[in-house]
Amino acid sequence: MPTQAEGAPDFLKSYDWFKKDTKPYFLNFTEPYHPPRFTLQRNGIKFANVGDLHVVSGKPGNGKTGLMTIFMAAILGGKYGKTEYAIKDRPARLLYVDTEMGKDDTIALKNRVCVMSGREYAKEQADFFILRLREVETEGDRWCLILKAIWEIRPTDIFIDGMLDIVKDYNDQTECQPIIRDCMILATYYDASMWLVLHENPLVNKLVGTLGSITQRKVTEIFEVIKIKQEDLKPNEKDMSMPDIYFRVNQTKARSKDVDKWFYKFTDANGWGMPEEIDGPVTTPQGFDDEEEEKKELTVEEAVACIGTDSLSFRALRERIKAMHNIGSEKAKTLINIACSQGLLKISDNLVSADPIDRFTNPENQLPF
Repeated sequence: MPTQAEGAPDFLKSYDWFKKDTKPYFLNFTEPYHPPRFTLQRNGIKFANVGDLHVVSGKPGNGKTGLMTIFMAAILGGKYGKTEYAIKDRPARLLYVDTEMGKDDTIALKNRVCVMSGREYAKEQADFFILRLREVETEGDRWCLILKAIWEIRPTDIFIDGMLDIVKDYNDQTECQPIIRDCMILATYYDASMWLVLHENPLVNKLVGTLGSITQRKVTEIFEVIKIKQEDLKPNEKDMSMPDIYFRVNQTKARSKDVDKWFYKFTDANGWGMPEEIDGPVTTPQGFDDEEEEKKELTVEEAVACIGTDSLSFRALRERIKAMHNIGSEKAKTLINIACSQGLLKISDNLVSADPIDRFTNPENQLPF
């Protein structure tokens, strides 16, 4: 290998690459192979690689924190329902970071996890820590406090509930990419499993923004939570053996074998609400199947196209979108509101019309999902 700068090519000089030391980064071929270790398992299928990132996703208010509660209870208690802690030779040490909830809601979560894992909930725990960051003003300060807490506690398992609250702009790649890269480095350095909670866009089955797109490419698995309400189902889809509201857990990305879909509900035990695994319905309601949901998804642009060159009242446009695409009133209303906020539609004298500027072809004006 050349040892003097004179022998180096003069292209790409701005990177100052010649002075970099590559030796620490070459693989040592004599090191033995160590098979991956997994934090959790269900029905014998292991998941959540140690040293990697994992995601819990879902629409706002759709049970993401409830699923994390189940995972945390299994880690701290050894087992909850059919979910088990898979590492037998290393005691768990868990850090939960809450960026969103009020104090009482966080206390309720703590109580749930303690009861579900067979612990006293009104007692300090030596292996379970909760960091509350809702009152911290800036995203940068939240991230610094998370880094400090990880350094102090040295957790084996890290749950960050609210990734959107540690970035200023979830569509800024120059901000989002370093955060996810830092998470990958942290998981590797501390030999920990790191769980990230991310919202899905209200209209589509995709993690929100550029932050979600980057995260989706880097994590080993994604668990999606879907809330199912019996009152929203068609009469022939209702299952009287199921609760009025229940949740479906679906692994949408997996490093190894897929974990089977499973279901849970919330009980009123202890007044805090307790997630409890249940058997699934006889048939999956239409529209809650992944392939069916993806096939029927309607974009804002498709909804806006319904107006053509007409000027319509909000209600008339909503009814036209409903009729043409077989969707409900709330979804049609949401699509129109987003189109107005994005400049695809405009409202004047109580009439809605398409903006004469062709914004569909301007990438900077399209939805960032």
